[in-house]
Amino acid sequence: SDRLGPADQRVGLSPDPGRDLVCRMAVEMLRVEEEEKAAIEAYCKEHNIHELIQGLVEGYMVDRPDMKPKEHFALNLRMELMASDPENHNEHLVEDFTSASKVPAKALRDLFEATKKITSEIVPRDTIQVIIDESLRILNCDRLSLFIYDKRLGMLVLNASNLEHPIRVKPGQGIAGKVFMTQQVVNITDCYKDARFDQTFDLKTGYRTQNLLAMPIVDFEGECMGVIQAINKLEIDSPGFTQVDEILLDNLTEHVSVALRNAEVYRAAIVTSERGNALLGMLQSLSEDLGVQSMVLGVATHANQLVRADRCSVFMVDEARQQLFSIATDSGKEIRIPKSAGIAGECATENKLIVIDDAYEDPRFNPEFDKKTGYRTQSIIAVPVKKPPTYDTCCAVIQMINKMEFDEEIGKFDEEDVQVLETYATFVATKLSKSSLLSSVNKEESPEYPGRAGKRLSTSRGQPLALHQEGSIVEEADIEEEED
Repeated sequence: SDRLGPADQRVGLSPDPGRDLVCRMAVEMLRVEEEEKAAIEAYCKEHNIHELIQGLVEGYMVDRPDMKPKEHFALNLRMELMASDPENHNEHLVEDFTSASKVPAKALRDLFEATKKITSEIVPRDTIQVIIDESLRILNCDRLSLFIYDKRLGMLVLNASNLEHPIRVKPGQGIAGKVFMTQQVVNITDCYKDARFDQTFDLKTGYRTQNLLAMPIVDFEGECMGVIQAINKLEIDSPGFTQVDEILLDNLTEHVSVALRNAEVYRAAIVTSERGNALLGMLQSLSEDLGVQSMVLGVATHANQLVRADRCSVFMVDEARQQLFSIATDSGKEIRIPKSAGIAGECATENKLIVIDDAYEDPRFNPEFDKKTGYRTQSIIAVPVKKPPTYDTCCAVIQMINKMEFDEEIGKFDEEDVQVLETYATFVATKLSKSSLLSSVNKEESPEYPGRAGKRLSTSRGQPLALHQEGSIVEEADIEEEED
């Protein structure tokens, strides 16, 4: 027993050869365990493992995240590893992981479901509604506004959860307009204490805006497409929108930008398809041998299909009498106005295209008709139909009023509208040059309609409208008047 060491004695090693082998194996295992334990203790001491574990546990107890401890520990360790690696350090990646750690797991799942719904839509109106509905749900707020920038209008089109119809806002106007211009997030906890907040809407409606979060919608090219603005957090005793709300909305806007871009492409494809079908219908109509009344109505109808406008008129030029005339669809009477009258007259006289974005800002526009009827003329386009083969004189004018957008609001006639109408006018010129209508224009007044004139042929949303005035030449202020 004097030859047995402490470890040998612990396992009860005896001089018996049979038991000696077993005991020695046990001794070796104990020795290995002791060495491993010493190595582990040395490693933990060298790398501060005890402090690391203590920090993770304390962090979990302080943060109390809505996730399992193992998930929280793994996330924090990965963030520390990225932050401490100078070669693979990525500030944006570290920031993303930091943000993710602050968002409850349920909110992340809701965000994932919301992005799937938003990106699955392609029809513009449906896309806008889904964005509003899902943003309301994710942020748990009372109201949400979606401002989308329309390049053709140069305006922000506002769609909101509390509005039946969109309204337009100038870039730079209000908090949303400034967010659009600066691409900076605005989070206001008490709007009435913030000088940037305009109380006009609240005073008119009685609604009280308490807190607000506005964030720009920026696409992959860095271009701002609009703004999402959330109003009044619904949580009880909430100080307003939190950093978690900002993180959720920031991620949501990335998918919103993709959805809006897809909807824009879809909208352009639909417009192109509709115009293509309208051009085919127009070519078929012009190839038919129609009477004067049918041909004039056909020209107006197809023009309205090519460019969606609220009203469309077609005037022929009578050079001998220095008048513009059309044909009333219900009676077949000639409708005449002086060739020098107004915008259509200038288009015919100077044989030039006229595009007006805001009629009330143009001195050539006569607002008397609007005052009489309550109608509001905003955008106008007048296209000359140039007489072949020289095309240096105007034989007719196609005039359209109030461009209608997809949201049924009035817009501006853009370059595409101009191009398609000028192409259409070329086809119409060829047809009119072969028509008996123009060949008889310079003859004496037809005995069928002696001394009778009326108001212009007009189509509202493609429907023919006409009123007539006996025994007089119609002035421009009267030619717009339509029958109730």
